[in-house]
Amino acid sequence: MTTLNYNRLMALKPTVYAKITNTLGQSFDLVEHPIKGDEYPVIILYHEEKIAADSGFYDTDDMMQPAPYTDYVPYYIYGELHFGFELDPEDLIL
Repeated sequence: MTTLNYNRLMALKPTVYAKITNTLGQSFDLVEHPIKGDEYPVIILYHEEKIAADSGFYDTDDMMQPAPYTDYVPYYIYGELHFGFELDPEDLIL
């Protein structure tokens, strides 16, 4: 995922598509780019660490699947945002 400037993005008040919570209890906002709109991939916001990242996806369907389907759900682990498919299954359990 490509990291974006969190403070600059928040100053532009992006539209929230959805809010999700992963299996670790971490909450994320999935937002639209405030200038490029749906011509830009969905942005993932993790407010707790003030992180914004380009998801690389143009819709939220895969990220919204309920547990145990965690492949495209975001996680903040090892100081970075990751999708479930990038992690070991042991990392995804509380």
